[in-house]
Amino acid sequence: MKTIATEIDRIEEEIKRCETRLDAIERLCRLTNMTGEKWESIQKEKAALEKQVTDKRTKLKGLRWENWRSMLVSLILLGFMFCIFYCLYSPSSVTSSAQSS
Repeated sequence: MKTIATEIDRIEEEIKRCETRLDAIERLCRLTNMTGEKWESIQKEKAALEKQVTDKRTKLKGLRWENWRSMLVSLILLGFMFCIFYCLYSPSSVTSSAQSS
């Protein structure tokens, strides 16, 4: 079952892999002399990886927003449940129901 947290982890790992490959490409470009065809191929791969990283970061931002929103809804529900519990089982309501018996 995919959760938001596992999806965030997966995308972060993919971003890390893309950035590692981008670093390797940049190092390769600096340290070696390449032919024009090889250079173009490397530059195309670099551009594709940069686009992937940008897309994944956008998706990651959306997932983090969704995760934050889910957490906020959970906190609101927890607070609401606490209020109901407190109103039903507070010492004043328990004593008033015991006195009326």
